[in-house]
Amino acid sequence: MEWHDGLFINTTDLCLALDPSTTRRIPKKARVLVSHAHGDHTGGFRYKGLKHSTQATRDIHHALRYHQVANFHPLKINEKFVIDDSEVKALDAGHMLGSAQFLVDTPESSILYTGDINCIDTLTTKAAEPARCDLLVMEATYGSPQYRFPARETVYAQMVEWALDTIKQGRIPCLHVYAAGKAQEVVRLFNLYTHLPVIVNPRLDGVNEAHRRSGIALDWFSASSRDGKNILDKDPCVYITTPGDRFHIGRRMSRAYATGWALSLGGKVTAFPLSSHADFDQLVSFVEACDPDRLYIFTGFAEDFRRAIRRRLGREARSVSSFVQRTLVEDY
Repeated sequence: MEWHDGLFINTTDLCLALDPSTTRRIPKKARVLVSHAHGDHTGGFRYKGLKHSTQATRDIHHALRYHQVANFHPLKINEKFVIDDSEVKALDAGHMLGSAQFLVDTPESSILYTGDINCIDTLTTKAAEPARCDLLVMEATYGSPQYRFPARETVYAQMVEWALDTIKQGRIPCLHVYAAGKAQEVVRLFNLYTHLPVIVNPRLDGVNEAHRRSGIALDWFSASSRDGKNILDKDPCVYITTPGDRFHIGRRMSRAYATGWALSLGGKVTAFPLSSHADFDQLVSFVEACDPDRLYIFTGFAEDFRRAIRRRLGREARSVSSFVQRTLVEDY
C-alpha cells in the first residue's frame, strides 16, 4: 500500500488507484476508483484504463465539467467486484450524492479507504457506514477538537429564519455553497420548510438534474431562465449560488455562506456551520466503530487528529501528506 497523491493498493494480481489526483503514476494494468464528484477527487477520471465510481458520481462530474468518462464501470453502494483472490466493495460515505468508501479485502488484509465522509443523515444523503477493517485510511478535514458542529436540525432552522428575516427587510437571501452536494441539500431545505421559490446559479442546473434522476425531489428555477429572472426581479425568493459568484449577485441581495469553516470565521461574515464532512467527534466515533489495527490519516487536521486518537483511544496512527510519496505500511 503506497501513497502517490492518491492511495495505491498492490497485490500479485491487483493494482488499484484510489482517488489519484494525477494519472502520471498509474500503471497500465491498474483500475481507478473515484470516491465522489468533487474536483479534488476526480483526477482519476482522466485515466484511459478501467475506472469505477457510482453512476451518480460520474453524472455529477459530467454535469460540472462536460467530461465524458470512457472505459467506465459503475458500482452501486454495497456492490462488490472480485479480482482473483481480492474483493472490492463500495460503502456509503454520506458526503454527497453518490459518494463512496471502498473496502478492499485481499488475502493479506482488509483495507478501508474513506475519501470524504459525513457520519450523520442529511436531507439528501445517508450517514457513512463504518466497517471493521485491518487498515483504515481516512480523511480528517475537521479533525481538530474545535470543529464540533451543532445539530443539523438547529442549523437548518437558523438558515430558514435568516432567509425569512432577510425577505422581511425587502432583500433577497443569497447563499453561497459548493455547486455539488451542499447546494442540493440547501435547495431541498427550502423546498421542504418554506414556500419560497428557489433560484439557482445556472451552474447548478445539471447537478440538480442528476439528483432528480437519483430520486431526490428538488424544485428550482435557473437564474438564466425567463421565470427565474422574473422572480428575482419581482418576487420574494431564495438565491443559491457558488462561493465565487459575483456576476449574478444583485444589489438587493444579502449574502451568507454555509460551510463547516463557519466555526472559525469569527463572525466576519454571515455563515452557517453546515458541513458535508464529519466533525471531530464523528471522526473519533468512526475510528472506534471500524476498530482498525493500523490507521492512516490524510487531509485537513491530520496531525491534530493523530494526536487526539492517541490521547483518547490509546491508538497509534500516522498522518500522510497528500503531496509526499511514501510507502504506508513500513515504519508504522
